[in-house]
Amino acid sequence: MAIQKVYRIGVDVGGTNTDCVILHPGEAHLQHRGIRTAFKTPTTANVTEGITKAIEGAISQCGIPLHDISAVMIGTTHFINAVVQADDRNLRSVGVLRVCGPYTKENPAFMDFPPILARILNGHVAYLDGGLEFDTREIMPLNEAQIRKECQVLKQKGITDIAVVGVFSPLDISGKQEARVKEIVLEELPGADVVLSRDIGQLGYLERENATILNTSILKFARKTIRGFKLAIRGLGLSCPLYLTQNDGTIIDADSAEKCPIKTFSSGPTNSASGAAYLAGLDTKEGKIQDAQVIVADVGGTTTDVCALLSSGFPRQAGTWVEIGGVRSAFPMPEVLSVALGGGTKVEQQNGKVIVGPESVGHRLLSEGLVFGGSTLTTTDIVVASGHADIGDKSRVKDVPEDVISQARLRMKKLLENAVDSMKLSADDAVVILVGGGSIVHMDDLEGVGRIIRPPFHDCANAVGAAIAKISGQIDVVKVLEGLDEEKAVEEVCTEAKNIAIDAGADPESVRIATIENMPLQYVQMKASRIVVRAAGTLNQDALLDYVPLDNIDELSAVQEGEVKASKTTNAEKDPKDFLVSPSASIDIRQYKPEVDKDGNWWVSEIDCEFLATGCSILACGGGGPGYMCYMAARAAIKAGKRMAVVDIDTLSEDGHVLGTNQYSAPTVTLERIPSGTESIDATDALLSCHPGVKMDAQIAIEIGGMNGIRPLLVGSQYGGVPTIDGDFMGRAYPRIYIMTPYLFGIPLSPCTQSDGNGNVVTVHKASDPHKLEKIHRKAGHELGLFSQMVLPPMTIKDAKKVGTLGTTSLAWYIGRAVYLARQEKTDIMKAIVEANPSGRVLYTGKIVSVNRYVSAAGYTEGTVRLKPISSDEQEYGDSAMTETRDMILPFQNEYLYAALVDPKATDKGAKGGEILCTVPDLISLVGTDGYALGTQDLRYGVRVSVVAFVAHPHWYTEKGVRVGGPKEFGYDMDFIPLGTPYYEPKRVTREFRPV
Repeated sequence: MAIQKVYRIGVDVGGTNTDCVILHPGEAHLQHRGIRTAFKTPTTANVTEGITKAIEGAISQCGIPLHDISAVMIGTTHFINAVVQADDRNLRSVGVLRVCGPYTKENPAFMDFPPILARILNGHVAYLDGGLEFDTREIMPLNEAQIRKECQVLKQKGITDIAVVGVFSPLDISGKQEARVKEIVLEELPGADVVLSRDIGQLGYLERENATILNTSILKFARKTIRGFKLAIRGLGLSCPLYLTQNDGTIIDADSAEKCPIKTFSSGPTNSASGAAYLAGLDTKEGKIQDAQVIVADVGGTTTDVCALLSSGFPRQAGTWVEIGGVRSAFPMPEVLSVALGGGTKVEQQNGKVIVGPESVGHRLLSEGLVFGGSTLTTTDIVVASGHADIGDKSRVKDVPEDVISQARLRMKKLLENAVDSMKLSADDAVVILVGGGSIVHMDDLEGVGRIIRPPFHDCANAVGAAIAKISGQIDVVKVLEGLDEEKAVEEVCTEAKNIAIDAGADPESVRIATIENMPLQYVQMKASRIVVRAAGTLNQDALLDYVPLDNIDELSAVQEGEVKASKTTNAEKDPKDFLVSPSASIDIRQYKPEVDKDGNWWVSEIDCEFLATGCSILACGGGGPGYMCYMAARAAIKAGKRMAVVDIDTLSEDGHVLGTNQYSAPTVTLERIPSGTESIDATDALLSCHPGVKMDAQIAIEIGGMNGIRPLLVGSQYGGVPTIDGDFMGRAYPRIYIMTPYLFGIPLSPCTQSDGNGNVVTVHKASDPHKLEKIHRKAGHELGLFSQMVLPPMTIKDAKKVGTLGTTSLAWYIGRAVYLARQEKTDIMKAIVEANPSGRVLYTGKIVSVNRYVSAAGYTEGTVRLKPISSDEQEYGDSAMTETRDMILPFQNEYLYAALVDPKATDKGAKGGEILCTVPDLISLVGTDGYALGTQDLRYGVRVSVVAFVAHPHWYTEKGVRVGGPKEFGYDMDFIPLGTPYYEPKRVTREFRPV
């Protein structure tokens, strides 16, 4: 009889149990969906032994011939644990080769790692010629002699684990830079492990570099572990390929997983989601759900993980970065909300109220729960006492009071309702698929849920998700669309993504596009977009039938015999502070005082930088560019011994001169082409050459928003400690050169200079009007790579006093401090923000349900974001209470322009028929529940936000101020509608903390 390799084995290694299923894909149309057997066993310290036991148990239950198994798919958290625990037995020192030309030096590698991980992993960092611009032009050609010289340094240090990270390398499809560096390294260091960042992450230099470093560090550990998996499968008598499940819900073959183990770090929630969809039959014609949101709730022993399913069957993806062991990294991850509700959640009475969670007995439920002979009342006991399950000894819960049961049920119901609703994108009823061993905690109908599905085999959905996982291909590119057919360009990218999936082992006939993101670039005079496409398809069955094992059993066995490295420190010896990245996390914020000397100089600390970055994000009103890199650059400068001073303008001589500074860039480019630190020096020196005899006595921010609120501190430190004035020329962020207060007072804006940090400087000595100045600089900015440093002409201190919006640096600090203090004391963050700036108020609390973007003819990203309200029942820490039932519309042009309440049925274009609460020039900001504001480039579906507004500086309330910075400047035929609260002069840090 012919061998038919048809069955698949899916394994998921959880914290408590290891699940295994055997599935026949050809029987998916049957009621049991092709699942022949399911087996569960406790997870063991030796993960490989646990996997072996689970597979053995499943095979013995169904008696399927071993030669009929076509593939084994394993999902495991084994590798991420090494990072989270800072396990120096399995993490290795890494050499980082930055292919960056002059750039990235402001943000050293490992800067945002927890101290313990930085000590373990930081082996060597080198800056090499090379790198790409956003349109794939070379920043600099590679210097092969330079690369070979660094290889000798690595050799001397004994480093053989090397991460290569090039600027804009995900766009380097032809492999002309990172790939060539790898070739040279292997010529100089044969046998080294070299990881290319373009194989690991998407755009976002620091996050991709961090992910590449983590991947490189665990490479040898992953290779040993995965080969152990292979050995276990061979030992079971299986002759089939091994795959590991990835974070995005797809699979990767074991050989590829040995090279990119980070892509398997957190696949458990994704496996549960895709397994739930399969078990519920959503992939079938009969089970397909039309016109309804689908939410998966995986209820375990301690938590419930909730995620939203897309029509593709994959879970909705999280934002541009995630944190792994405290390290900010970039790779695809599902958006998952975890709430403290599981089968082992404790139920307690406090002050006459019944409290459910957050504590749980977890895996000790079978010994500590009442019905299992223990003494702790849990949610499982409530289910049994309610008569909804016959588990354990129900006589042990017969005396639980009825009011305790009813209150606990109500609280469990609310926890589930709020978790589900937080993942919804509209108020329409959702379909909820309940999976997981703890899903019995659901007993009552849920508001906002039209249908609940608890499918068969629901308690092993994670293993099912592994067994049915698909092969994917993804591409992330920036396309210049000027003169091109945009639809055709997107289709070409889709074809590339499909080909990547097919090359990875997907059946060509089954490959479909799963997601397309087309995000126009901001501040670009020509049409350009960042396009991210993901394709996925089922495993190629013909390839599985032809599979022949390539690994030699003896070679596999040898990897088990290597010496186990002893850890330098035990977990008990590790200082908890060593795992902290945030400077303020280890202090009592209420007791913290910034350093202000007797002369009124405020010497900025790393903690101050943290407060400033958060406050500047809120004052940016959606613009100002991503502030993270500038914040980390300031911290790096302080660590390197630089001193950065902020001063009150009254302490300076009126005859002195101040230069206004900011970064002139597109946010997408900002994420990649991190500054060299020379941009500001080149621009400043060039501008001062136009003004012989003028000396720079101080710096000031052109805008306080985003990265530009911190930038002058860095510039001042580069000029021997030139102080930064407490204030700026906007009091917020605006998108054009002339929308600033000097223009309101008739002060010239030229000569005006920008530099790219690579030896190129453009100075516009004179322009016929500010609008023409703006256009010239935008054109020049494109040639400079859409990232430059801009400097305004020198201004006397006397004039700066008259035209500046003073005290805004202090205001940003006080707002940021309020956010961090509220987090530390677990009080209302939004309330803290408006108390720090009494001219503000919270307009709305809701979640983003739609974002529309397009690029105007002038090159600005415009669009509208729509919010729906969050009810009082689902208020969380950080939300402000509200009773509003209408939606909110916020049009934006790089910054948010007005806030309007509209009927839920009104279209975005129907905002004029609603109630407009305020418009520019007043400040409007969208603030996340963590207190950090969202830029217009960060907007995405489902994010919970509060809309906070502040009164603008009085300069903007003049007739000219309203004309220049009001709604009509941005093309809206409406009058300025003020917020209606009084303006408060900001407190000054230099005055509040100056020694008496």
